[in-house]
Amino acid sequence: MDNLAPPVENADPTAPPAPPTPPPAPAPQAFSWKAHIPQDFAQSPTMQKFPDTKEGFAEAVRSHLELEKLLGYQKVPIPKGKDDAAAWAVFSKAMGIPEKPDGYGLPDVEIPESMKGLTFDKAKFAEIAHKHKLTGEAAKGAWADYVQMGKDAYAKAVQAHQEQVTAAINQMRGEWGDAYQSKVELGQMVINKFSDNKEVNDYITAVLAKDPNGIRFLAKIGEQFAENKIGDFKYQRQAMTPEEAQAEVDSIKRDMSHPYNDPKATEAEHNRAVDYVNSLIGVARRSKG
Repeated sequence: MDNLAPPVENADPTAPPAPPTPPPAPAPQAFSWKAHIPQDFAQSPTMQKFPDTKEGFAEAVRSHLELEKLLGYQKVPIPKGKDDAAAWAVFSKAMGIPEKPDGYGLPDVEIPESMKGLTFDKAKFAEIAHKHKLTGEAAKGAWADYVQMGKDAYAKAVQAHQEQVTAAINQMRGEWGDAYQSKVELGQMVINKFSDNKEVNDYITAVLAKDPNGIRFLAKIGEQFAENKIGDFKYQRQAMTPEEAQAEVDSIKRDMSHPYNDPKATEAEHNRAVDYVNSLIGVARRSKG
């Protein structure tokens, strides 16, 4: 009797029995899309690239759709080398490479007034682009970049030149003060007198004006003309015949205003004249040797 369960206190004999406890739910099965395709498909090297998950299944579908799209494109042969003319002809047409360089239709370059000395060889550029088989779009893009690069380099060179000239001018202004302008203008007048044309004039001036030594030389030329000393250059005359040399000696000796005879001439001027006459006499004596 000791094994009997104790009676339930206040139990209602008319209450229905309690429902049985439900068994535990089975664990959800893992997602496996490869389980639903033939085994040889699932084990193929291609399918092995995609994991057996929802993400892997989505990636496999995306890859298939992209392949379908690719198969719809026009088939273009890939040239086997530079000598594969037939393949290159088809490939070039498909890629938009013109048959001739002038087929690129490169735009003309607009050169601003400040860069009037700058030029671009469009025809040569097109030849190079065609040689390297650039597409039309690539050639136009490269041409635009090339032109801009040239303009930038030109502008940088002009700025550097201007800075060099400004530095030279400032240095000479520091040495000459208010006399700077008149000295340079005098030298400029000499260049204007003897240069063949304005382009030559501008070139000589640009070369001399960018360096202090050039500015000094320019000013010195002006001073020589202003002081009427330019005649000294005749003492450097060369390649005279004996007859010409003797005639020159006779002419100088008859000219009383020549530094050779003029007592008002400076010692330096007289000495140069004497040296010059002696050199002429030496030339004239060759005919008697």
